[in-house]
Amino acid sequence: MSGATPAHEFLCEVADLASFIDDVLAMPRGSCWHWPSYYLFYVEVDRLAGLLMRVRWQFESPCAGLAEPSSAQEDAAGANALFALLDKSQRAIVDGLSQMWRNTRSATGNGHARQRLEAHVHPKSGWYQLFRKGHCTGRLSADGASLQRAVLGVDAGSSPHHISYPAAECMLRHQSFDLRSPGTRAALAQASEQAGTRLGATLAAMGALLVESCTIKDLMHPSSR
Repeated sequence: MSGATPAHEFLCEVADLASFIDDVLAMPRGSCWHWPSYYLFYVEVDRLAGLLMRVRWQFESPCAGLAEPSSAQEDAAGANALFALLDKSQRAIVDGLSQMWRNTRSATGNGHARQRLEAHVHPKSGWYQLFRKGHCTGRLSADGASLQRAVLGVDAGSSPHHISYPAAECMLRHQSFDLRSPGTRAALAQASEQAGTRLGATLAAMGALLVESCTIKDLMHPSSR
């Protein structure tokens, strides 16, 4: 397919989200750190990790010996339902990042990470607003022959200003994958696995922080903020 996106760019946004989470983990934890919010955030990241595993299975070769393989239309419908869950989870993680930024904004130190996070996930940031309504993890065509995505990239700088909506629109990348080639599907499965590995490293760090620093008492009164 003309203009097809390289398969290794599939799910590239996962590394960006993991990098933001790494920034949160590196921020000082003062009196504004809210462990219940952090735990719910951890649960959502774990949910995304599980969805990435399902996406990998979606693109792996079907099991041999199936008596009644599903139709292309059924496969596409199932994949699109999975991508809808992936959309929901990624938006929830961006919401969680916004909450964690609010809980750490009064802390000192790590100014670059804090500014980068604020530029993206402040509720008034155009990036945050566009991610909620313009970012699309994937949609298969009805015949299952192609996959279309709209991926919102990130600004690697440390501007203290929120990203404007027009600037965010310029960061939106449209991707297209031709699924008629078995090689493409295998490459997408591999990219899914790599995304899961990258997120898994961050998830492990989040879990280690919970074990080392959080107590049951810290998780009481989860609606206090």
